[in-house]
Amino acid sequence: MSDIPLTPEQRKFAAEHHSLVYAYLNDKHLSENEFYDVVIFGYLKAVYDYLSKKELQRYDFSTIAWRDMSSSLSNYFRDLRRQKRSAKIISIHISKYGHEDTGLSLEETIAPENEFMQQLETRLLLHDLSRRISEQQMDMVRLKSCGYSCQDIARKQNISKDQVKRLLNEVRHILKAMCCEG
Repeated sequence: MSDIPLTPEQRKFAAEHHSLVYAYLNDKHLSENEFYDVVIFGYLKAVYDYLSKKELQRYDFSTIAWRDMSSSLSNYFRDLRRQKRSAKIISIHISKYGHEDTGLSLEETIAPENEFMQQLETRLLLHDLSRRISEQQMDMVRLKSCGYSCQDIARKQNISKDQVKRLLNEVRHILKAMCCEG
């Protein structure tokens, strides 16, 4: 139902009675910021059903809307209580065997970042990249890595911004291919 667009008549009807959504939220003491997105789907379902099912029109629209908004709210809270939403939280700061275990936590088993190694890897990658792209593209990569915008690079290279984007996009594809090789 949620992917069926409302007809112009249904949209007009929904707009005319939209204040019911706020009345419902206020009556239930629910925050508009938090629950508007929850109940609006029930409201729109009520609009759709009320105008397409003639037997519902013997009731006030507010009755149908109230029922469908309550149903949406109920479904929302039911979904929150589901087991998949209340999974046990495991911390990487505690070993998997509990507090009394002398084993290491996950973060203690991962090697800390080594700035020197990261710089070396970056230089090796750029060296390999420089053999696969033009000198102009390599200059653009250096400028981009220093924080220059495509507009700034275009001015420095005396070319259009679109050409800079195209050449840097080629570099991205080459870099992606290099990463997939190893």
